[in-house]
Amino acid sequence: MSKGRLEAFSDGVFAIVITLLILDVRPEGSGLTGWQMFAHDWHKILIFVLSFVMVGVYWISHHHMMHFIAATDRTLLWFNLSLLLVVVFIPYAAALMSASHADATAIRIYGSTLILINLIGAALWWYANLKRRLVHSTMPEWFAGFVLRLQTAPMLIYGLAIALASWQRFVSLALFAVVPAFFILPNPWLEKRISGAREAMLTPEDSIGQG
Repeated sequence: MSKGRLEAFSDGVFAIVITLLILDVRPEGSGLTGWQMFAHDWHKILIFVLSFVMVGVYWISHHHMMHFIAATDRTLLWFNLSLLLVVVFIPYAAALMSASHADATAIRIYGSTLILINLIGAALWWYANLKRRLVHSTMPEWFAGFVLRLQTAPMLIYGLAIALASWQRFVSLALFAVVPAFFILPNPWLEKRISGAREAMLTPEDSIGQG
C-alpha cells in the first residue's frame, strides 16, 4: 500500500473523530434561558475544546511523522491502525469526563487513552526507523531520537495527571492542556529542529525549486 493511501485513510479517521466530539455537547436544563443552559454546560464545552485541540495536535504530529516516512509495510500499517483505534476512543473518554463532571475514574481513563496514543505513536516511529528502512535516507539521524523523545515525554505529564486525579482534578485537567499548549504556542526551539530536518532532506534540485 502506498504512503498516500495510508495518509488519506488516517486523515479521514481524524476528521470523523474530531467531529464526533461535538455530539456529546448538548444543551441541558429545561426551563432555563439560553445563557443559563450555556453556563450549566460549561464543563462539557471545556472538555470538548480540550479534546478537539488534543486530536488536532495528534493529527498534526501524525502528518509530520508521515512526511519523514518514505514507505510502508504490513507491520507499519498495523501500527498505524492501532494508533487510529485508540484515537477513535477519545470521544468516548471525553464523553465520560463530561457525564461524570471529570471524576477521578474518568480522568484516569482519559489520561490512559492519551498515554496509549503516544506509546503506539512512539512504537510506530521506532519501527519506521528500525535500520532506517522506511524513513527517507536523507533524514538526519539525530532527528529520529528527537521525535521519539517528543512522543514519549507527554506520557510523563499524563501520568502525573492520572496520579493527581483523586485529589486535584482541576490540576489534572490543566496538565492535560499543557501538552497541546507546548505544540500550539510559538516555539522557536521546536520549529528550528523540524525545519532543520526538512532542509537536510532537500536535494540540490529541491533547493533550486524553492528558491
